[in-house]
Amino acid sequence: MDADLIMKNAKVITVDKDFSIQQSVAVKDGKIMAVGTNDEIKKFITPNSRVLDLKGNPILPGINEAHMHAPFFGASRPPLSLDLSYPTVKTISDMVEALRQEVEKSKPGEWIRGFGWDQGSLAECINDPSKLPRKWDLDPVSPDNPVAFTDFSCHTLLVNSKALEIAGVTKDTPDPPSGEMERDDNGEPTGIFKEPGAQALVSIHIPLLTREEKKTAVLTALNHLNANGVTSFTDAAIGPGGESFVYGVMSAEFIELYQELLTEEKLTARVAVLLLLGDYGALTYEDLEKGLKTFKVPKGVDRKRLQFPGVKIFADGIPLTYTSWMNEDYVSGNAGHGKSVIPGDTDEEQRNNLIEMIKLIHNHGFQIGIHATGDRAIDAAVDGFVQAIEDPSRGDPRHYIIHGDFISREKAEILAKYKCGIAMQPFISAMIADFEPTVVGEKRAAYEWPTRTVLDAGVNLTSSSDAPVTYPNWRLGVQAAVLREGLVSGKVSGPEECITVEEAIRTYTINGAWQDHMEDVKGSIETGKFADFCIIGDDILSVDPHKIGTIPVLMTIVDGKIVFDGSGGAFE
Repeated sequence: MDADLIMKNAKVITVDKDFSIQQSVAVKDGKIMAVGTNDEIKKFITPNSRVLDLKGNPILPGINEAHMHAPFFGASRPPLSLDLSYPTVKTISDMVEALRQEVEKSKPGEWIRGFGWDQGSLAECINDPSKLPRKWDLDPVSPDNPVAFTDFSCHTLLVNSKALEIAGVTKDTPDPPSGEMERDDNGEPTGIFKEPGAQALVSIHIPLLTREEKKTAVLTALNHLNANGVTSFTDAAIGPGGESFVYGVMSAEFIELYQELLTEEKLTARVAVLLLLGDYGALTYEDLEKGLKTFKVPKGVDRKRLQFPGVKIFADGIPLTYTSWMNEDYVSGNAGHGKSVIPGDTDEEQRNNLIEMIKLIHNHGFQIGIHATGDRAIDAAVDGFVQAIEDPSRGDPRHYIIHGDFISREKAEILAKYKCGIAMQPFISAMIADFEPTVVGEKRAAYEWPTRTVLDAGVNLTSSSDAPVTYPNWRLGVQAAVLREGLVSGKVSGPEECITVEEAIRTYTINGAWQDHMEDVKGSIETGKFADFCIIGDDILSVDPHKIGTIPVLMTIVDGKIVFDGSGGAFE
């Protein structure tokens, strides 16, 4: 009955079915042995117990990042890449200045990588969707260095003329089979490439990360995640289809590296991997069939720490680049209602091909995560789930839509009926809220990311950062889900879709555990579950919602072991 660890004088937000609040927790052998009042738990204290006095600070279940790209996130941060995210970069001029400073430190001919620029928060672009940074902005300060700047969404790549030269891309280069190579009025490439199929024209020429750099990327990501209270995450695309995407940040080698870090006891979070079995964002049925037959999923791995439950596929792109597959036309641009990235000459062919791909993966016994943002893409994906699940070849797959920006109430209810989920990213909604009306119109922009609709329909909703798309600060995600305020303007977008703080916390904890088929062992602070905790520095349940995003994480614990300590010794 002796505890290894006691945390007392806390506000224990258990996230159990009643969302009950307790005062103290006892831990033994990496699991929760008791939860209750200080008096109820003190009997487990022995001279060998470590006792932390939390002095009233809240403790939550460890945060479950249900959708992100950890190696990509780590590679997008220093030392491996320039940080171009908001608010570091607010204007095109800021981007150019950051590049100029990096060129001064670089040798001629060295590639310069950057990540995170956001046309929705660049001052020059907010009111004009056609205004983007282009090669002529970068060229004056980087004549001798090839430059590759990926935007925050990963759906747009900006390169300079030196990079185009190395890639051999000119006005005579044919259009890519998918995505868009933007051209000026004379047919010259502008340096903007939308969607992976087009980005590959240049990205295959960017030097791939070395194995050591890849390991650095994962460790960098783990450090940031632990510092934000994250104890579990889904790495949403790793495999042979990611070998050349953005210098190899999704390659199959990361599967080996995850296993290596687990063996070295450096994997300081629980990881679920979605396999990428064909070219990133440009998957075909043949890719899937080959990958499912030939790619060997690791065996004998401790699935409580590292598992490979599913396969990732893409149905479309994102609204900001007019690449979401919509039922109605965009209100600007000339993309019509967008197009799926699934092969097919017509909408109907693409829909049918997507459904056949879903059925193929399902029948191989994998969970499916489908990137789908437009309502036409979501409708097709949900129809595919239904057809697959009605085949009784598999019992409880828990397939899910990733993003689901414009999911309808009807399709949400179908997801709930078939025990499927949806993984949304509330802080992305804050980032793009001020820009979206010029792309999809006021009504659709206000509805986008309909969290209230989804929860009311009974769907298992998870929240996440989609890092590196946004930084994995889950408190900002909670704030965005509760307030739905635009990042730049502060204007509320779709107030009827706001959810409560308690609901938002569930989407970052127990709901993510459900997605992982692990709700019985993690996701809430209850006896017998893993001792995974996030201790924070303010009462998230009562603080002004506008201040939730700045609440500090003071300590992160995985399996009863402290993996991040920002408390300064205050709890000893």
